[in-house]
Amino acid sequence: MESLVGFAIGVAIGFVLERGQFCMASAFRDFFLFRHTHLLRAVMLYLALLTPAFFLLHSAELVETYPYVKNGGLFTVIGGVIFGIGMVLAGGCASGTLYRIGEGYVTSLVALIGMLVGIAIFGESYPWVLRALIAPTEFGKMTAGELLGITQLQAVVLGTLLFSGLYLLLGRRFRR
Repeated sequence: MESLVGFAIGVAIGFVLERGQFCMASAFRDFFLFRHTHLLRAVMLYLALLTPAFFLLHSAELVETYPYVKNGGLFTVIGGVIFGIGMVLAGGCASGTLYRIGEGYVTSLVALIGMLVGIAIFGESYPWVLRALIAPTEFGKMTAGELLGITQLQAVVLGTLLFSGLYLLLGRRFRR
C-alpha cells in the first residue's frame, strides 16, 4: 500500500512539475537571460511558504530539521560550481530532466544517464575525495542562523521576509 501511495504522489508531483515547467535552473536562466520572472517568482513563493512551514513541522517534532547537513569547506564551492555547470549542460535541474524525459526529450535521457554515471564515479572515488579535498578544507557544520549569529526562529523570519520581498520585487520590477 505504501508503494502505491508513493507512486501516486510521485505521479502527482511529476504532473505538476511538467505542467508548470518547474525547474530551478530554468528559473534562474530565464531571469538572467530573458528577464522572465514567472518561474523565479514561483521559486521565491515556494521558499517563502516552506521556510516557516518546515520550521513549524520541526517544532512539532514531525520532521528533523537538519538530517543531512554535512561539514562545509572549499569542496562545497567546487561541488557547487561542478553542479551548476552540469545543470547548464543538461538544460535543467534534476526535476526538469525527469519531466523532460516524460515529454520524450532524448537529450534529457542522456543527461540522466550522465547524472547516474557521475554519482557512481563519485561514490567509488569518495575515499580519495575525502582525503584530498574534504578533510583538508572543511570548516564544520554551519546554518544561516549560526553564520549571522541569530536564533533559528530569527533566521526563519528573516528568510521568509527575504523570499517574500524578492517575490514582490520580481513582480513589480520586471512586470511586462
